[in-house]
Amino acid sequence: MRFSWRDYFSRLLVAMDEPLIDAKTGRLATGTPPARSIAIGSDLSYAAEQALRYRRPPVVFVDEAQHLARIASGRRLSDQLDVIKSIANRTGTVHVLLGTYEFLAFRNLSAQLSRRCLDLHFQRYRADAEAERQVFQNVLLTFQKQLPFPEAEVDLVAMWDFLYERSVGCVGILKEWLLRACVRSIRHGAPTLTKENLEHTALSISQCEKILAESREGEMRLNDGEDARMRFRTSAGLAPGADKAAKPATTTTSAKTAKVGQRSPHRDPIREVGVAAAYA
Repeated sequence: MRFSWRDYFSRLLVAMDEPLIDAKTGRLATGTPPARSIAIGSDLSYAAEQALRYRRPPVVFVDEAQHLARIASGRRLSDQLDVIKSIANRTGTVHVLLGTYEFLAFRNLSAQLSRRCLDLHFQRYRADAEAERQVFQNVLLTFQKQLPFPEAEVDLVAMWDFLYERSVGCVGILKEWLLRACVRSIRHGAPTLTKENLEHTALSISQCEKILAESREGEMRLNDGEDARMRFRTSAGLAPGADKAAKPATTTTSAKTAKVGQRSPHRDPIREVGVAAAYA
């Protein structure tokens, strides 16, 4: 399914409870040129722009933003973000694009887009990091308190290893998994959430392997390594490893400027002198 700007702007207007969406058009006789997205097939962009300008929402969240890449052949990916950037500039509204690692294709399309964007990486919890492993167990304890079963009969923390294995440390996957397991337990009349129900509703090993592979690839693309940093410093004309703080230069008095017989300025050591007094 290809991405459609007309559908995007229609859904944006619906989200803002805009009336008479079907009757709106971007080609209004106002003397103001419509948004650039008119040229790529949307006649609702002007209506969406005006709604954002006058309603002034603090932010626009675009979920599943990786679908912006599903465009017809012949178009450029940079054109997709240029439309959003243009509307954000004219309306003064911050746009937050949420997506999977597939959205990294938009990350460095141009220098202008790179300097205007800020990456926020919601990384999965890693089992090899003690602090993140502890946070993951705290998340399990929070979910445990929300289960429709007596809390004393469910101990998710005791099963954290298995829960981490089939969720790959992703809280979103864990939440959906627990929901499926709870539904199955209730339908089968189980008094509590058992590991058997969790096993029947868990993702398969092949699915987890695919999720883990894509997650690790995305993490590597987001986290700049030392090799990439050294290549950039070389391209920028900076010496590799020369970024350490330079020591301040010490000023020394030259022997040529000092007068003969005059000491160089320095601090003399101070000693305590004991005085003995004798009384007759």
